[in-house]
Amino acid sequence: MKLFGTTAGIGTAPLVALHGGFGLDHSYFLPWLAQAPARIALPDLRGCGRSPQEGIEEASLETLAQDVEEMRELLGHRSWVVLGHSFGSYVALQYAHMYPQHTRALVLISGAPAFDYPDLIAANLSRLATPEQAAVMAKASAAPLESDEEMRRGWNLLLPLYFHRFDPRVAEQMDSAMRYSATALFHGLRMLSQFSSLPWISELHMPALAVAGRYDWMAPPAQGAQRLARGLPQARLHIFEESGHFPFIEENSAFLQLLGDFIHAL
Repeated sequence: MKLFGTTAGIGTAPLVALHGGFGLDHSYFLPWLAQAPARIALPDLRGCGRSPQEGIEEASLETLAQDVEEMRELLGHRSWVVLGHSFGSYVALQYAHMYPQHTRALVLISGAPAFDYPDLIAANLSRLATPEQAAVMAKASAAPLESDEEMRRGWNLLLPLYFHRFDPRVAEQMDSAMRYSATALFHGLRMLSQFSSLPWISELHMPALAVAGRYDWMAPPAQGAQRLARGLPQARLHIFEESGHFPFIEENSAFLQLLGDFIHAL
């Protein structure tokens, strides 16, 4: 599977950044990672953005990790830092499990070792969401949305929940570049329900950085980054105190400094 991708960054250390969604694309990393101290490959995962939809109905996180490995081989990197955000953090964990020899380090943002706390997510949604937002989330979780445009409208309705301090200008910038995939969203939820790194996470001995936003309702620190930091033998934990699900946007300068310090210490 040849993934669509682009590049960014101002450093030389190879890094691949795996987006979340599932059903969004790489574009929401930009411009916020443009000044990152690494040579960043930014793929659209299978079924997302401009990458092929082939096989998405049967794809698993193992499939997505294999696609990322094919990209590494194509680019000719012996190993690289694997950064994953949200859904991408699950892909990053699976990749490190399957290809530890090619994983120089892990950077896991707004993720968790397993998506095994649906009751807490539902309680957070009930506490924070408007009835309209809750209805969109319930519909997307129950069945495939009718179109990519329906996903676009739903995502933009939900997006304020993912920020500690929502800025409509940021939302407009994200939306203007995004290609949405309702098909990928549906199959991503299926993949998440089947995934857990808990049986093997302690075997991942590469350096790791587990990052969370204090106000992240989808991947709260206690269920996400803190568990990752306990499970990964060489992990550092960092919680951004003024962020939700997108700390690399809300606290961009501090995030880039943290990422640079981590990479330079490798």
